[in-house]
Amino acid sequence: MKANIKRVSTLIVVVAAILTTSAFTPKKEKSKMKVQEKQVAPTFLIKDVNGASVDLKNYKGKKVMITFFRNVGCPVCNLRFNELEKQADYFKQKGMVLLAIYESSAENMKKYLENDVPYALMIPNPDQSLYNQYELDRSGGKMVKGMFNGAIKKMKAGKKLFKNKIKQDGNNNRIEAEFLIDENGVITKAHYGRFLGDYISIDDIKKFLNY
Repeated sequence: MKANIKRVSTLIVVVAAILTTSAFTPKKEKSKMKVQEKQVAPTFLIKDVNGASVDLKNYKGKKVMITFFRNVGCPVCNLRFNELEKQADYFKQKGMVLLAIYESSAENMKKYLENDVPYALMIPNPDQSLYNQYELDRSGGKMVKGMFNGAIKKMKAGKKLFKNKIKQDGNNNRIEAEFLIDENGVITKAHYGRFLGDYISIDDIKKFLNY
């Protein structure tokens, strides 16, 4: 009974924090034209965390996964990042390019990486130009929904995986999205998170790689 009360109290505190944060502005969301499956992926040219150019056009002929995270200080995102990195050998064997995009600054991302070289190409996008190009959501409602769909558990697990404390430098109400792109540059799966921490399953990624 005490454990249930504690969980409810934690949920209330988290929800209250979301609803009172300056990043959350209650407003009517305008209708957006989301990126659709079977369309050619919107191309972009951007710098990675080390200043090297990343041009989506250059990956034609390879399978690509784009994962839009929130920021490197987000524990839910940290859990997902580590989940994907555990599949690095498999992704490499299949020749898949993994692009990990964050609202974070390059400086904060370097602190997060601590000189590690992950399989994913790490892309800082603090001006959110790619988030706007791919029409990602910012939603307090989806944040709250995430609390009822395992986000608190994911937060706790993700916090344990941090090497040190990393500040959150993105929008607190940003919702993640992931895209699987085939060798012709066509999107085969466009997954906009229904709530915080809603991602494409590892099984579905492997099916994509083996198709």
